[in-house]
Amino acid sequence: MSVKIKIILISFISCILIIVLTSSIFNFIISGYIDKLENNNIEDSFEILNSIINKEENNMGKIAIDWAQWDETYNFLADKNSNFIKNNFNNNTIKELNLNFMIFTDTKGDIVYSENYDLPNEKINLLTKKLNEYIRKLGEFKNNSQIYSGIVLIDKKLLIVTAAPITTSNTKLKNNGILIIAKQVDKELLDYINKVTKAQLSFQEIIDSKQTNTFISVNKNNSYIIASKPLEDIIGDCNILSVLSIKRDTNFEKLYYFKVFIIIFSLTVTVVIAMEVFIKDKLILKRLRRLYEFIDDVAITKDTTARVEISGKDEIYEIGNVTNKMLAELDSLYKEILFLSYSDKLTGLRNRAYIEKCFNELDAENNINYAIIMGDLNGLKFTNDTFGHIEGDRLLYTMANIFKRTCSEDDIVARWGGDEFMILIVNKDSSYVTNLIENIKNECLKVDDFTFNLSIALGSVEKSEVKDSSIEVALGLAEERMYRNKLIETRSASNSTISSLLKTLNENHSETEEHTQRIKKLSLKLGKKLGLSQDKLDELELLSILHDIGKIGIPGNILMKKGKLTEEEWEIMKEHTAIGYRIAKAAPRLAHVADEILCHHERFDGTGYTKGLKGEEIPLLSRIINIVDSFDVMTNNRCYKKATTIENAIEELKRCSGTQFDPALVKVFIDLLIEENFI
Repeated sequence: MSVKIKIILISFISCILIIVLTSSIFNFIISGYIDKLENNNIEDSFEILNSIINKEENNMGKIAIDWAQWDETYNFLADKNSNFIKNNFNNNTIKELNLNFMIFTDTKGDIVYSENYDLPNEKINLLTKKLNEYIRKLGEFKNNSQIYSGIVLIDKKLLIVTAAPITTSNTKLKNNGILIIAKQVDKELLDYINKVTKAQLSFQEIIDSKQTNTFISVNKNNSYIIASKPLEDIIGDCNILSVLSIKRDTNFEKLYYFKVFIIIFSLTVTVVIAMEVFIKDKLILKRLRRLYEFIDDVAITKDTTARVEISGKDEIYEIGNVTNKMLAELDSLYKEILFLSYSDKLTGLRNRAYIEKCFNELDAENNINYAIIMGDLNGLKFTNDTFGHIEGDRLLYTMANIFKRTCSEDDIVARWGGDEFMILIVNKDSSYVTNLIENIKNECLKVDDFTFNLSIALGSVEKSEVKDSSIEVALGLAEERMYRNKLIETRSASNSTISSLLKTLNENHSETEEHTQRIKKLSLKLGKKLGLSQDKLDELELLSILHDIGKIGIPGNILMKKGKLTEEEWEIMKEHTAIGYRIAKAAPRLAHVADEILCHHERFDGTGYTKGLKGEEIPLLSRIINIVDSFDVMTNNRCYKKATTIENAIEELKRCSGTQFDPALVKVFIDLLIEENFI
């Protein structure tokens, strides 16, 4: 799916969500407003109902006062005068007064006389009893002008009831009873109320005692609101439920506005989508396509030097800039990787891959003359084994610098691998090659910061010497000549190396030539006393000279330290036996005493180093050197200690006999010292 389609789809979905959300909010607001209007309308309708009933109660009060505050009525109740009834009541009196009943009760609450129209007597009598009880409970009338008015529901008919005290017209005498009259809220009054409230009103008896709040519901077709509200009757009981049914004319207005809103909003959304797609295509998608095509072109051409131009100052412009920066970094990294892939990291020279690439280019050219010089650095393995690879790397780096100084800029110098180097010389004569080899040899002789003389075996070949100008044949011939030269260099280098190591040991460290000579002299005398063969005596002589050769690999600050060595320094010091072992192994003339060098600090009880050998597991020559060396160290001054007497040294040898030293050899050595008059 393209980005354009995705944008259209996202825009469409977003707009649909906006429509739905906005419609919901609009519907919520309008519905809330309409519901508020309807609730207000309902409250107003109930207020109107209360107002009309109150008005009717006022009218009923006037009728009640007119009949109750009348001397004849008072006298009627006083002496039960029947003439009052005959003179004032006939069959149409109640109807003419628009009443449903009129009742006269005495002060005890008993009915003296009643006129009833179309209502059950037992329910009227019960109402009369309850009303009298209610009035007495309230403490009778506070004055003769006070009346009680209210409503009651009898046989589903709502009656407005008024009770007034019966007294004389001057209202000064104590009341002589109560007059109760009632008027039904008839159809005419209901029609009037319905007209004013624009609702249909009805009254019901409350059955559920919990129904004491206003309740609003809507009928199934949502066209009417039905609201009910409890009303108190004249004696204060909430057993009358007024019910309003109001037609929801506002729904049509709501629906109309809602439809208009949806139509206008949908048209707006359609226009917005169309404009959004057009603008995005022009301002965004077109520029993104250009960026995509550029990146795709770079991926095909692999041209990291290409750059893209994007107009504007927005995020897409920034993406273009970042892309250009990335390509610049890639171009730089590519050049760096290309250099590293064709260079030797240690020496900075070209590597084998690069010079092989040059050979391939030479194969394609017929008219180019070239010469190859191959070199093999002498002593690299010896240096690595003796002094460690850091020193070996320094040796390679020094040789590489000699090549850089002596070769021309257009000569290609490469590290062929390990300790081998190669120089490719193009379009130069034989004298240049000869002089270059000589200059390299002379530069090697000038190097004096190693403990041995720097040397390299070199072999050369020119294109003219090779049949069919084959580079493979040329390489083989140069290699053969290099190894021939190496045989000559190796012997002299080996002799020179040993001499250099001994000289370095005697000059730069605590070991002196006198110390070495004393060790050699005493060791040979002890060997002869033990009856060793001449071969063993020769080995013992060489071991006495070289037993501490490994100390040339120990830092001078540790060797020459006057105080006690730290634990870490002592661990470094103990490495000199292993270093000496590697030196001897690397030199064919010394290899046969390598194990003795390694073990000359082993202790007879097995607590020495480097292997922890015990007793006769330790080579005999190593045990001899251990005794003689210890004796010489104790009896001669060192930088870190003063010499002790021979007697004290002999006592120390006896004390350590069986632990550090071979007890049998110690006994023979002490006898030798006595014979030689050391004591």
